[in-house]
Parts: sequence; C-alpha cells; structure tokens
Amino acid sequence: MRIKMVQEPIVFVDIIEVGEHYTEKLITTKTNCCSMEDAQKDARDAGYQVIDELCSVVPTMHEIRITVAVEPE
Repeated sequence: MRIKMVQEPIVFVDIIEVGEHYTEKLITTKTNCCSMEDAQKDARDAGYQVIDELCSVVPTMHEIRITVAVEPE
C-alpha cells in the first residue's frame, strides 16, 4: 500500500489591469496562504481601484490562482 504525501497548494495572486480594449498583468506574487479578501485588500492598499465583479479564484490540484482585476491608473 502506498501513502501519498499531500502538500498544500501554492497560491498565486495576479493583479490584472482591465481597460476598455485590453488587459495587462501588472503583478504576480506567490504565497503559501491567501484569500480573495486579503488579495483585494492588498491591491487597494497598493493604490489600485479593484473591480469586484471581475475577480476570481481558480483552484487546481497543485495551485490556487487568485485574479484581482483593477481599473487603469
């Protein structure tokens, strides 16, 4: 019988600028633990205007990707 070690997934947080006709990745960070609320708060603290309805969390087997959409500066 095999015992498979399960490790916590890595969390990637992407801050994406969403314009009228474009998107641009501004920042990607890698962490061990983060929630959507924490990621949005960090983006607001950095001076970005967060677009709540375009933010998302995508979990997979090996990672969790949190996308925080922000308005252009």
